[in-house]
Amino acid sequence: MAAFRILSQSPVYFLLDGVTPAAGGRIEFYEAGTTTAKDVYGDKALTVNNGSSIALGSDGRAVGDVWGNGSYRVRVYASDNTLISDDDNVEIPGGSGQVLPTLADGQFISSLGGVLVATDIIQAPDPTGYSGKILGSDGTNYLFQDPPATPTVPITVGADNAQIGNTSGKAFYIQGGTATAPASGAYTTSKAITFAKTFATVIHVSVTPLSVQPGGPVVAYLTTPPTTGGFTAVFDVAEGANANNTIASDIPFSWSAWGVVNVA
Repeated sequence: MAAFRILSQSPVYFLLDGVTPAAGGRIEFYEAGTTTAKDVYGDKALTVNNGSSIALGSDGRAVGDVWGNGSYRVRVYASDNTLISDDDNVEIPGGSGQVLPTLADGQFISSLGGVLVATDIIQAPDPTGYSGKILGSDGTNYLFQDPPATPTVPITVGADNAQIGNTSGKAFYIQGGTATAPASGAYTTSKAITFAKTFATVIHVSVTPLSVQPGGPVVAYLTTPPTTGGFTAVFDVAEGANANNTIASDIPFSWSAWGVVNVA
């Protein structure tokens, strides 16, 4: 069996409290499954025999590199001979029975539950001559095929409206426009809007005043929910009930409405 590094000098071994380095302790090596001492070595070539015991330094680390051959039982002791750990069957990864399988053309070495096996290499086919194709599968083999058709979403855009989609006779619809609410000489005024296209369901209505009054800015709101056929916008001088805060001039505004419409 090939030589392998049983332990490196890097790990720190601790006492059973888990925090104190096992300074002055030692590591004993035995034949696997026994208490028969087995030598370890300080080099990969196994030429420097360090015996079957390696001391731990003041930092709890092994004082030398540890190489071996075969299978070991490894016990770590504190300086007062308290057993810290006992590991059996320490050996080269894969064990002595690990054998490289024979490879056929088009195979590589893989692992199946820790056992090395010869596995077929599955590669994508040569793309030469398949410009514009995408890689797919027929369930067994990889192959190049035509990409799926790009789905189309019917979108119709008008001067002040847009219709998107057509699912089960329904479409999302946006419509809008501008209008003017008349001067009222009072604190509020209103304007009714009739939708050019009737909604099946109204989702949202937005109104934006496009001017201010001498008494201050104007706010717009709906006092009642919109219907499928339209809505009434109310405009109010935002500065409160002051004699100078009446709506003295017409109020131009823009509006938009979103919802669902019936389509053929």
